[in-house]
Amino acid sequence: LKKIVVFGGNGFVGSEVLKRLSTVPTVHAISVSRRGAAPGHCAAFADKVEWMKGDCLDKKTYSDALEGASAVVVSVGSPPIPGDVEAARKANGATNVAVIEAAMEAKVGRAVVVGATMPPWLDKVAEGYALGKRDAFEALGGFALSGGAVVVKPSAIYGTRHTESGYPIPLAPVMAPLSYALRIGRPVTRLAPSFLDGLLEPPVPVQAVAQTVVDACLEDEYEEGFVALGVEEILKRC
Repeated sequence: LKKIVVFGGNGFVGSEVLKRLSTVPTVHAISVSRRGAAPGHCAAFADKVEWMKGDCLDKKTYSDALEGASAVVVSVGSPPIPGDVEAARKANGATNVAVIEAAMEAKVGRAVVVGATMPPWLDKVAEGYALGKRDAFEALGGFALSGGAVVVKPSAIYGTRHTESGYPIPLAPVMAPLSYALRIGRPVTRLAPSFLDGLLEPPVPVQAVAQTVVDACLEDEYEEGFVALGVEEILKRC
């Protein structure tokens, strides 16, 4: 069995990644999160995943999980909103960097990080988020010297999010039609002025993002070097 360890498996993208990994008979999926237990919306596949309690910033809490792992997925962070720069940088950067470095020490063969397609203006609107993501990408570049490193860079993601109490928030009714319209209009939106960079990227479904992550974990073409998979690659999996 291939052991694949997912950090942030209780979250929006991470739980969808685990759902897909749970259907692959050759995979032993492990979720590492602060809760260490399956959230309610994962009940349908919870028994096919090993749930562990761990803190990204304290590798002693999850080093055992990384031993013998073939891939690690890092889907941890906070949303790109204005606020405390250092806190956002820590949430999106230091957490990711710590896991990537621990995976290097454990000689894990592959690291897949869920990042974002970042427009230039995001630096000013959500500076901590942008800095944190860059810290993570830099660490991933170091990982690529000894294994396969993949960053998945979606635009806005839609699907059904769940609050911590388990309340579902469906985003597809609004974002799916918008995504379709922007995909159809892509030849035109590419001509838009640079200050609109990123705003006109079609939103992507969480299922396609998760499938891109799973493919990055399992397919031979991502075995070595550094690869960035953006919106176009994700949309191919819709």
